[in-house]
Amino acid sequence: MDICIKGARAICEAVGENPKQIIRLVSELGLPAWRRAGTGSWRALPEDLRRWMLAQRNSHLPVQGSQAQTQPRAGR
Repeated sequence: MDICIKGARAICEAVGENPKQIIRLVSELGLPAWRRAGTGSWRALPEDLRRWMLAQRNSHLPVQGSQAQTQPRAGR
């Protein structure tokens, strides 16, 4: 079971972003963080943040051949 990361600073540190930008990250870039009833501390699950970071990485990598590289090749 994942433990919730609490607070804009901790969430943004986990994904390498500026905590002052959390609202923009959530609303414009889909950062998977929430606040209960729209108030209080921001919360996020580590697994969700990892998926979001991988999606961000993949969207900025050049596509090679017919597939984007998402996993290392065998033997490397």
